[in-house]
Amino acid sequence: MAKLLCLIGLLLCLLSQPIRAEDPRVMQLVSREQNVLLSFDLRDNDWRWLGEKREVKVGMYAPGNPPFDVVIDANALEGISADYTSLVLHYLGLHIITHYYSSRSAALEAMQQGKVDMLVEGAGSPEPASPEMLRSQPYTTDLPAMVSRENTLSELNDINAQMQIAMPRGYLSDAWIEARYPEAKITRYPSALSALASVAFGENDYFIGNLNAANYLIERNYASTLSVIHIFEPTDAGPHFVFPAVNAPLHRSVNAVLNAIPMQHHKAIFNQWVQSMPPMMASSQLTLTPGERRWLGQHQVLRVVINPLDAPFTLKDSHNKFNGMTADLLRLIYLRTGIVFKMVEASSVNDMLGRLSRHEAELVGSLAHSPQREARALFSRPYVLPPYVLVSKSTLGAPKSLNDTDTLAITPQHELTGWLTENYPHIKLITVENASIALQMVNEGRVDSAMNNLIAARYMIDRYFNNRLQIVSRLGENPARIGFAVGRDNPELLSILNKALATLSPRDISLLAMKWQGTPDVKLDTWMAYRHEFYWLAGIFAVLVITSLFWNYHLHRAVRQRKEAQARLQEQATFQKTLFNGTPVPIYVIDHKGEMTNKNPAWSQFFNDPHSNISQLPLSDSAHPLHAICQAQMALLAEQTSLEMAPQRGQIDNGHELRDVIHRAEAFRDNHGNIAGMICSWQDVTEHEQLTGDLLQARERAEQANRTKSTFLATMSHEIRTPISAIIGLLELAVANRLQQPCDKESVRVAYESAQSLMGLIGDILDMAKIESGKLELSPEWVRFDTLAEPVVRVFEGLARQKGLLLHYQIDVLHPDELLLDPMRLRQILSNLISNAIKFTERGTVEVQVRSKPGEGDRATLELTVQDTGIGISEEEQKLIFNPYEQSASGKKQSGTGLGLAICEQMVAMMAGSLTLHSQPGRGTRICVRIPVDCREAVNVPVEQVRQQDAGGLPLTILTVDDHPANRLLLKRQLSRLGHKVIEAEDGEQALWLWQENQIDLVITDCSMPVMDGFTLTRELRKKQREPLTIMGLTANAQPEERSRCLEAGMDDCLFKPLRLPQLEALLQRVPRPTVVPYPGHVALNHLLDLNALRELAHQDTEMLQRLLCATRDENLHDMQVACACFDNRDWPALERSLHRLAGSVQIIGAISIADQCRELEQACSAPADERHLGLMLDETLGCVHVLNQAIETFLKDEFSA
Repeated sequence: MAKLLCLIGLLLCLLSQPIRAEDPRVMQLVSREQNVLLSFDLRDNDWRWLGEKREVKVGMYAPGNPPFDVVIDANALEGISADYTSLVLHYLGLHIITHYYSSRSAALEAMQQGKVDMLVEGAGSPEPASPEMLRSQPYTTDLPAMVSRENTLSELNDINAQMQIAMPRGYLSDAWIEARYPEAKITRYPSALSALASVAFGENDYFIGNLNAANYLIERNYASTLSVIHIFEPTDAGPHFVFPAVNAPLHRSVNAVLNAIPMQHHKAIFNQWVQSMPPMMASSQLTLTPGERRWLGQHQVLRVVINPLDAPFTLKDSHNKFNGMTADLLRLIYLRTGIVFKMVEASSVNDMLGRLSRHEAELVGSLAHSPQREARALFSRPYVLPPYVLVSKSTLGAPKSLNDTDTLAITPQHELTGWLTENYPHIKLITVENASIALQMVNEGRVDSAMNNLIAARYMIDRYFNNRLQIVSRLGENPARIGFAVGRDNPELLSILNKALATLSPRDISLLAMKWQGTPDVKLDTWMAYRHEFYWLAGIFAVLVITSLFWNYHLHRAVRQRKEAQARLQEQATFQKTLFNGTPVPIYVIDHKGEMTNKNPAWSQFFNDPHSNISQLPLSDSAHPLHAICQAQMALLAEQTSLEMAPQRGQIDNGHELRDVIHRAEAFRDNHGNIAGMICSWQDVTEHEQLTGDLLQARERAEQANRTKSTFLATMSHEIRTPISAIIGLLELAVANRLQQPCDKESVRVAYESAQSLMGLIGDILDMAKIESGKLELSPEWVRFDTLAEPVVRVFEGLARQKGLLLHYQIDVLHPDELLLDPMRLRQILSNLISNAIKFTERGTVEVQVRSKPGEGDRATLELTVQDTGIGISEEEQKLIFNPYEQSASGKKQSGTGLGLAICEQMVAMMAGSLTLHSQPGRGTRICVRIPVDCREAVNVPVEQVRQQDAGGLPLTILTVDDHPANRLLLKRQLSRLGHKVIEAEDGEQALWLWQENQIDLVITDCSMPVMDGFTLTRELRKKQREPLTIMGLTANAQPEERSRCLEAGMDDCLFKPLRLPQLEALLQRVPRPTVVPYPGHVALNHLLDLNALRELAHQDTEMLQRLLCATRDENLHDMQVACACFDNRDWPALERSLHRLAGSVQIIGAISIADQCRELEQACSAPADERHLGLMLDETLGCVHVLNQAIETFLKDEFSA
């Protein structure tokens, strides 16, 4: 006893120690490296030291530095550093334990304290502060690289010394940058990813960091935005390992292994992470002859001539920037040779070759080879070889081949000109300056077809002629050989370009081609291509316009002079009539005496009252509707100064109603300059005012709806959090305890109930109609009284235990069986109250009471009480605590939104109930909820049990296809639970292969997958199937159109996630399966056993006989479920025990044949050789027991129904 007390005290002391915030996470290194044979030598004492060590603690730290260290999740880490660490320590025979720290300083401190044996350092890391630290040799070279946004190649010579540079924190030193760019402004970021993002979004001009990290992040995030423009000389600060001095044997051993790794293995490691050139290629120089090196030293800047319309090879956007596949290729050549390229623009093939021969440029960026062009220039090896294609319009009757073509647009000196002339003499060849003009001529119908290479044709059609032009056929057998062209007097440049192109792998060229096939549209500057046509058309148009004007003037000069006066009078009359009478606004004119002299029809229509004599009344009459306005007009006439009266708002009676108007008046003068009268009008704004009022009301309603929606969404977030936490916590405990103790079925059951509660919560509250209207509807249903609160309380038992609290649950003994209410809303209220009670209680108890007080008739009052011994709430805070987002002073120290009690009060009010709160600071809180409900006696509803597979047929062989491992695992568990064989596939291609290799009865496939999706897989299976095959689609997109897509692809049905076990079982009943000779499905009990002997066994006691048969049936059901679970888990001893129980149970009532069958299967479980055969035997045996249970059910119903 004394030892036990000491042990408990020691455990409490350990648990009471505070956990330091810097304690590291233990993570698993994930490495994809395949071990190869290495040969290295170590000292004998180093081998002995390693043998004694056996285990090495490796330190790593945040933030991650992809691709060297990539944090996959909270417990796993991979990357180049992980690959090298695993590789080196594997060859040294050491077990790895990885500690992941929050910072570099924390990791170094841990190594100084002896908690870490070695530390993984990234590229460019500074030297350790302590001289006792030992550094290994770097396992790769550190190449600093400069990255900028996509720009022209000329930027390489125009780097501004006052640029802004982004760098990751800890990479190289500021002195290293200042030595190269003294005036540059350096900004440090926590990681390379954030530093690159600042350049991509224009916050900085350049990024300088490790080449591998830059390439990795650009390829995955900024492939069309950023690019490497310069690589600096290598530094000696490559990624390496750091050791304390006491681990010198480990330091020597690691260096020995790193020296033994061959170069091919280094390249293999990097190729897994970075698709661009590895450091060894970037740092290597081309093998040049002395003459080529001399030529290269004299020509560091070369002029490259381009056609800005030769997309996607060479194009110039609206910002005069050189883009395209050739630009990217020249950038790679710059990284290998150091040559800087300047852009020279040309408009046609002849212009490009002419500039080359006149020495205005050194090379052409993109040109297809032909014999005629080869006579004028030297061509490099081609970097792309697309086929030639024929392009025509996407209309009916458009040419589909050269045989249908009469006119064909082609560029000068084309390779296929001779071939076309010889084989298709009927075609008229139209020579154009470039391929873009050729496509435009086809689009305009000026030629039947045009010739282009496949890459350029696709690019131009997709972006500028979509649905107007189409590629109809391939031309010729030889592809277009597109490459660089140099002057015939520059063989050295040609050799250098060919050697640089030879260093580019086909994969690099393919990456460039794919980039520009899928790149965003670049608006081309087409002025250079179409300026001649524009000048020509503008000239013709100008001549036509001038001629027409001159001819028109000549013809109408005499007529104009004769009719000029008549026309002016006619125009004036028409103008006045249209202006005055045609205006829909009421207009009237008054003279200087204030008498109305004229009015337009709109004025009369406004006062359209046949019984009114308004027209006969003077404006000065008080009965006239315009009398009030007339007074202001007369004052303006009397002043004889102002010509305009400010607009007046008022109301005018039109004889039917008062109309809101805006009245305007402006004076006019006579020939002597005196004010002769006023022109007046008004605008009826009655409808405008009404619409304005309606708009204000609608705006208020919209704002109210928006506020309601915000409150509702906040409510939803608050209520989902609690069951989610319970599910995660309980499942985490179940997984963590699986190896130390049997599975915590109670935790899993509570997690399952919480998940069910969460599913109901999400399904009911995510209704947009409710959000927009601000109404949450209740869904009352009959609920058992004893199941109202127990699932909610069980969810919080684990949390209460963690805080050391006692959670008591009391239910009224005298209560009705069932209540009519909304169970989800009630549990939502109770969950909020219990959560708050536990959150604000540090010690003591939390009590939950559920009682029912009878009312009149079938009415009762449900009373929920939650009482705690927590911190309590003051009277001032109690007045505000039910407002949304309001928290008490102590509550603000806790996590939460302050919505809990506001939500509860709203829900209780909707249920016509009341919520009262009693609390004192320091003494706890008591909250009581009273809700009036209807009650009734319990109605027995049979519980549907999940049935095992029907014994009338063999188990199905089912192929499940899903790229998500969790979905595959769930589906396999469900199908295995139902007794079927499951074959898994990760994508459509693997599924197609497995289907061909196995006899498959049913295919269940996810619809959306990489490599090959479910729709394509279904079509392939339907093409190749020889026997009937059932195919079911599985998707999370529960939309009608998704189901239609599945059926159109050839699927038999479409299922929606999540699949429940009863739903899946009902589905499998419809699938045809191979049949076996079954035990009779409906057999009388007297055919299976001796009823007379059974009655003798029960001493002719009918009640005892009934209890015996019921107990046998229930035990059989339980043992059948246990047997299925044991078979799924391959737990043969447990399966043997469950079959032994089954045999004993059925033997008691005299079912001897079934008992013998159970014992035979029990003996087969002792040493199972064929699991499939054993599964068939188990299905047959359980089918017999199932028939026995059905016979018992029938017998009990017939004999004891009365």
